[in-house]
Amino acid sequence: MGGSDLLNGYDDQQKALIQKERARRIMEQHKMFSARKLCLVLDLDHTLLNSAKFIEVDPIHEEILRKKEEQDRERPERHLFRFHHMQMWTKLRPGIWNFLEKASKLYELHLYTMGNKLYATEMAKVLDPTGALFAGRVISRGGDGNSRGSDGDTLDGDDRVPKSKDLDGVLGMESAVVIIDDSVRVWPHNKNNMIVVERYTYFPCSRRQFGLPGPSLLEIDRDERPEDGTLASSLAVIGRIHQNFFSHPNLNDADVRSILASEQRRILVGCRIVFSRIFPVGEANPHMHPLWQSAEQFGAVCTNQIDDRVTHVVANSLGTDKVNWAIQTGRFVVHPGWVEASTLLYRRANEHDFAVK
Repeated sequence: MGGSDLLNGYDDQQKALIQKERARRIMEQHKMFSARKLCLVLDLDHTLLNSAKFIEVDPIHEEILRKKEEQDRERPERHLFRFHHMQMWTKLRPGIWNFLEKASKLYELHLYTMGNKLYATEMAKVLDPTGALFAGRVISRGGDGNSRGSDGDTLDGDDRVPKSKDLDGVLGMESAVVIIDDSVRVWPHNKNNMIVVERYTYFPCSRRQFGLPGPSLLEIDRDERPEDGTLASSLAVIGRIHQNFFSHPNLNDADVRSILASEQRRILVGCRIVFSRIFPVGEANPHMHPLWQSAEQFGAVCTNQIDDRVTHVVANSLGTDKVNWAIQTGRFVVHPGWVEASTLLYRRANEHDFAVK
């Protein structure tokens, strides 16, 4: 990147500032590399934890939560918190303590939230009571209560507009930054740095907020499993990225984006997928559909036509010609959720769990 052409249209003073900032970031990056660390940006809500205001929790669940919180208090590693001063319940995602401890050895951790400064600070205190993990690297985009951002930006106070995040507040160049977030929409410029995880919705109001069908984890009294749930999967992926990055002969040429892309392609490699009635009839560009694109991003080959090499037919129901062919010839017939689950957990999901019946 020459830099000269990128600075067209700036005056000399602006150019000098940009060059100075770039030099500072390069120095920070050298410091990180010499400590054998990369940079990890962690989204807070629905990625590491789920919070709900007292007024959003109905009395039956309030009672259950209070009992759970009493039991939880006795444990060495707590997962459920009741914050009276914020009028809020917070539930940490299972596996979080192991994840933070192990990730912090390989990455410099940054917390990034759309919430306000008070909320961000409180959550950082819960996750990192000693300040050893985040060392003040907490970026909140939601202002400090009077709708100004932590860095003085004036923010749109309307939370219904999906705001976007960017890596401005994060040190280091994009080639050394990994982002873990449940929403790809909020990182329009950094999709290739992202590990997208399944939304963690413990409280019923959070599922409703996202219009998700089905009960929340609290309602069915279940939770993700710490040993093979979302955070365990993410930890394995960032471990492999780190190992791959630092085995590069020249770190300045290594790039987490290409390493992550090849990790993704390993997941569904060898799968050849045909979609049956997943796209609207007469769809001219099925390859533009998000499902098609994410299957290919994760290593599958998608096609419109049945041939001997097809391994999976993705469908919502039985009875189509393609599905009948697949059943007769012993191919997998799976719901679209099979693709999604594979891409979220970074392992090929079990087809039998997603069989179309």
